[in-house]
Amino acid sequence: MSLVQQNAKLNQILIELGRSLLQYVGHCSSWSSRTQATLEQEFPKLVAIQQGHVAQLSTLLTERRWPVDFGGFPATYTDLHFLSLSYLSKLILKNQQAIIAHLEQVQHELVEDLEVATLVEEVLSSERQLTARLQELTSAGSGAAA
Repeated sequence: MSLVQQNAKLNQILIELGRSLLQYVGHCSSWSSRTQATLEQEFPKLVAIQQGHVAQLSTLLTERRWPVDFGGFPATYTDLHFLSLSYLSKLILKNQQAIIAHLEQVQHELVEDLEVATLVEEVLSSERQLTARLQELTSAGSGAAA
């Protein structure tokens, strides 16, 4: 795979992470009940972790003199304002699973470049942990509400 193709794939990952549903909800006002206090407190930390991944990818692409495209949020997200964080977290989990699947695919395609492969592996591992933590928080919140 050429360097241009690698950089394009990296930029696509950057867009996918930077314009994920997690990031969008991080910019919105969502509602949460008292039983979801832990989810509400932890949520900004998860958003920040993913923003860190975007920064790492952006730094690498900038070092490679690639014109970084940050993309835009999907228009379908605009219908998701003023919903409960509990409800949104279930949608975010689905989005996160799609991101992880894409990262796994790209990981296999970019093994030739050690720097890229290492970064993608780090991001993938962290995204898995982030998703697992969100799953725990969502399960705990729905268990408390039941």
